[in-house]
Amino acid sequence: MKPLGTHRPRASRALLTSGVRAATRHAPRGERGTMALEMVILAPILLILFMFLLACGRYFQTSSLLENAARDGARSASQTRSLAEAQSQVDDAVTRTMEQAVQSCKDTAGGSITTAFAAGSTLSVEVTCTINYRDLGLLGIGGDTRITKKFSSSIDPYRGVRDGDQP
Repeated sequence: MKPLGTHRPRASRALLTSGVRAATRHAPRGERGTMALEMVILAPILLILFMFLLACGRYFQTSSLLENAARDGARSASQTRSLAEAQSQVDDAVTRTMEQAVQSCKDTAGGSITTAFAAGSTLSVEVTCTINYRDLGLLGIGGDTRITKKFSSSIDPYRGVRDGDQP
């Protein structure tokens, strides 16, 4: 056992640290360029993964916006008294909600009432748009995807409903 307070001489410590530096400074010849090779292999894989995530995000955001537009359109249309006014409310809800969507979906979004408009019945609204994936052509998607969402809302059975021909 060494007594307390004894240290190695400075020269031996310097030799140990210089030996470690020398070993890390010169890598063996067989490992040169491996980092560049790893980047060449991983970069396309990471790019494809990133573009796939973009496509998924675009789909789910648009799907959520369509659900919101269908819900808002059905609820506001169920408060009106005529079919023409109800369709106008659906169109306004779709336009207002789809302002946040990608451009291809803004241009193709449309909503329609798919059931009869009568007091006490259920009013269903269907909203559809087309997403363009052509800018993500690297993934092989490159086409259009049509998304449709539907929502139903009840019309009050005691509410006065007029058909479109009467004032």
